[in-house]
Amino acid sequence: MPMGSVVEAANTGANGSLSEKKPVVVFVLGGPGSGKGTQCANIVEHFGYTHLSAGDLLRAEIKSGSENGTMIQNMIKEGKIVPSEVTIKLLQKAMHESGNDKFLIDGFPRNEENRAAFETVTKMEPEFVLFFDCSEEEMERRLLSRNQGREDDNIETIRKRFKVFLESSLPVIQYYESKGKVRKIDAAKPIAVVFEAVEAVFTPADEQKASA
Repeated sequence: MPMGSVVEAANTGANGSLSEKKPVVVFVLGGPGSGKGTQCANIVEHFGYTHLSAGDLLRAEIKSGSENGTMIQNMIKEGKIVPSEVTIKLLQKAMHESGNDKFLIDGFPRNEENRAAFETVTKMEPEFVLFFDCSEEEMERRLLSRNQGREDDNIETIRKRFKVFLESSLPVIQYYESKGKVRKIDAAKPIAVVFEAVEAVFTPADEQKASA
C-alpha cells in the first residue's frame, strides 16, 4: 500500500469519526470586567459546554515545565506575543482530551491574525461569537471593587487593558458581525439578568417556543 493511501486511510478514519459530530465552538469575547468568566461557568453548568481559556492553557503549559512551556515563558518575558499556532495547538489538544464536542473558547481570538490562524489551522469556524458588551465605566467600577488581590487592577493598567481589547478585538467582532455570527449581550445588567439573555442564545428556537 503506497504511503499516500496509508495517510489517506488514517485521515479518513479520523475524519470519519469527526464528521459524525463536528465540534461546536463558541468564541467568548468581552473586555476585562465584563463578567464573561461568571457567565462561562453558568453555560458549562446548564448547557454542558467545556470552557477553555487560552490564557489558562498557556499558564498551565508554562507551569508544566515542558520545552514548549519554557519557550512560551521566554516569549512572554521578552514582551513578545505568543504565536497563534502555539495557542491554537494547546486549544486543539485540550478539546481532544476533554472528550466533549461543545466548547467555549474564552479570550481568543484576541486579534484578526489569531482569528485567521484558528480557521486555517483547525478548519473550523465558530458557531457564533458571544460578545459581552459593557461600558468602560462599568468595567472599571467592577474591576476596582473586586479586590481579588490582582496587582493589575489599578486604574492605569485597567485603562491600558481596555485600549488593547478595543484595538485588537473589535476587528474580530466586526468580521463575525458581517457574517451574522455575533450574539451581543448587554453585560452591564445584574448577573441573573445577563444569564437570562445568555440562556436565550444557547436554547434552541424550538425549545424556546415550547416553554413560551
